[in-house]
Formats: sequence, C-alpha cells, structure tokens
Amino acid sequence: CQASDADHDYLSDPENCCVPGRSCLGGACDEGRCQPVLLTSITEDHETLGVVVEGDGDDARVLWASGYGSTVFATEKAASGSTEPLVVLDSLVTMLARDGRSLFITDWSASDVYRMPLDGNITVPTVASAEGQARFRAPVAGGGWVYWITGIPQNPDQEADAPDAPQRIWAARVDKTDQTGLPVLDRDTYVGGLALDDTHLYWTELEPGSTESTVRRMPIGEPSAPEIVASIRVEDDELPGNIAVSDRIYWILGATIHAVNKDGSGAGMLAAANYPTRILADATFVYWYSDGAKQLQRVRTSGGAPETLADSTYINGLAQDCRAIYWTTWHTEELPASVFKLAK
Repeated sequence: CQASDADHDYLSDPENCCVPGRSCLGGACDEGRCQPVLLTSITEDHETLGVVVEGDGDDARVLWASGYGSTVFATEKAASGSTEPLVVLDSLVTMLARDGRSLFITDWSASDVYRMPLDGNITVPTVASAEGQARFRAPVAGGGWVYWITGIPQNPDQEADAPDAPQRIWAARVDKTDQTGLPVLDRDTYVGGLALDDTHLYWTELEPGSTESTVRRMPIGEPSAPEIVASIRVEDDELPGNIAVSDRIYWILGATIHAVNKDGSGAGMLAAANYPTRILADATFVYWYSDGAKQLQRVRTSGGAPETLADSTYINGLAQDCRAIYWTTWHTEELPASVFKLAK
C-alpha cells in the first residue's frame, strides 16, 4: 500500500484504502485493509443461510434464505440499508441461485426446487421434485436450466449429507413447473459442489472406494455423458468440496484449493487453505472461507501466499459482485445470525 500523499492517508482513508480510488463501500480502512460491513442481523426465529446478489449498484440487494424461518429476505447493499421479507414458504428455505429475474430455492429437508420471480406478483411454484434431501448444497441456474444435488439416505440412521450417503445431481428446465428432475448422475457417488459457466455444468466427485477425486463437466442442457476435466489422488478421509469457475476451474479438496485449465491442463494445488468450505473466483482472485482458521481468505489466480481478508464465525453462504464479497453467518453467543459485505 501507499502510506500517504498530500491529499490522503491510504492506510486509513475508506475512499482511498491502500491505493487511490479504492472504496471500502461503507466499511472502515484499517492499515490499508477494508473492514467488513454488517448489513443486517436477524432474530433467533431465523437463520442466515444461502445468499445471492441482485444488481450491481448500491441500490441493489442481497437476497438470503432464513432456514427454519421459511423466508427469503432482501437487504440493501448499502451500509445501514433496509431489510424486508420477500416471501414466506412452507419449507426450510436453505440455499439460493439466481438466473436473470428468477430466484431458485432449495429446501434443506426435501428434494424440491422452487422458482420465485424478482419482478411483479410473487408466486412460488415448484419447478421440479426428485429424490432425497438437498441439505446445504447450493443449486446453480443458467442457460435455461437449474441443477441441484440431493443425498439419498439408505437407512433411518444415515444422514443425507453423510460421506457414505448416495448422492445425485438433478436437472430441470427453469421455465416449467411440477417436473420430475432428470438425473445427471445415475450411480452412487459423493458430489462436493456445482458450478456453471456460459457453456457447461461442472462438479466435483469421489466414487466409493476410489483413490482419485475428479472434476467433471457436461454441456448445459438435458443430461448427457460427462467428461473428466481433472483427476487428483486423495488421501485418507479427503473429500472434494465446492467448485468455482472463472477463466479456470477452482475447487476444494480436503484442506487445499486446486485449480485446472478448462482444457484439463495445468491441474494442481493452488493453495493450502486449512479446510475451506465455500469458494468463489473472479478474474484476479480465488476467495474461500477456511473453517479451520475461521477466516475469509483469498489468493491470486496465478498462485502465491494466501491473504486473510476477515475473521468470521462459520460462513453458510458466500456470494460476490464485481466490487464486493457477501456472506451469511451462524448465530453465536457474541453475534446473531448476520449478513456481511466486504469490498474487494
């Protein structure tokens, strides 16, 4: 960072933090680092779980799911902005995906995907149903399709998100209702997460008994035969996790972040990450939440030393726009369930 010049102290100026023109978007600047902004906190009747961003300006909104509160809320992006409920459903509103002017919602305890319009009269039809339970696995939507993961317990004592529970990826058209989900996978496997770019659906996978974790993809549309983009040997108890796609593909594997080019070349570890759980990527950085360190961190897409951005209790949902990162947190004794923003 620049220390100062005749006009600014770049170590403390929130509109010129570290470098000229870098705004902390309502947050403080401390030693050249933007600090998180608390957008909203919620009562114990609700949780803060899945989160997506709607729009790019300060008048745009952060949309988030309230779990057993059964509500989708909208919070203005600006610091001290208002929060309002958008819809109350008869479900455990858990994870969200946005495609254009539609919001897609999954239920923690069910296999259904719902669609909510972001304009006009709000009605929330069921897009599709499948088998199993979605739990905390986030759906993705784009190109006229929505994709989601469920776990299918094999006995009453098995949890739907257990590593040994069979999992499925499902597909459905976004413009239809009451569909039966189309299986993307027709075999038992562990799926860590989903991501989309303009042309493909990507996911991380570990087949039972395998020593190789894979990144696979298929063209957006009806389910078709997938191709393997990368294969990485796993150690005992390592599982693949969430995945993000920008110019390259980035994904969680155990305590590390891996990367690969979209043509399958250049696969390898990008950073040690102390058991990350959520991941995002843009053209410059890969961002993740480290459960081991209880920190939001990032590393350049070209590699290097990870940088800590913020300390945080457990992050449930992570989203971004071109200027900021947004996340939701669990309720703790020190802080209620909350939604935060941090300038990039």
